[in-house]
Amino acid sequence: MKKFILTCFAALFVHLVFAQEAVPETHLTFEKIEIKGDIYDFAKSMNEQGYKVRQRDLNQLFFVFKGNVFGKSQQFKVSFSKKTKTVWRVMVQPHNMPIDELLDSLTTNYGAPYEALNNSYKWLLDSGFIQLMIPEGYDPTLVFIDSQGAATYKDEDNRN
Repeated sequence: MKKFILTCFAALFVHLVFAQEAVPETHLTFEKIEIKGDIYDFAKSMNEQGYKVRQRDLNQLFFVFKGNVFGKSQQFKVSFSKKTKTVWRVMVQPHNMPIDELLDSLTTNYGAPYEALNNSYKWLLDSGFIQLMIPEGYDPTLVFIDSQGAATYKDEDNRN
């Protein structure tokens, strides 16, 4: 009976240890689409949601898409790594959108920014970060950076 109980306990322990390792990866999302995978899979996901590829630059490592962002038609740039083509950054310049409205939308979705300076706001999330830069006299720039994709980009580009 002792052997049976020990065997059951060991099997349960092993099962729980492997269950701990199977934690799903989380990625930052942009317009409810995860920023993950290679650029071609990402482009397919974007296309399925109604976004269209407007430009591809494999040398400069980006695609430009067009579609509704924050309810308005916008173009935005998606960057990817050189070797594996892993998506790591989405940049959009929301045109004709009041800053207060943009900040309210971001705060509603992601909570209060962890850093708020005169011309920059940052939201730090478990899956990456979002930064809103507001240069004087120019349209704001909103950057979404997925932490896993950024790590791949850094590794492939030999950055520290």
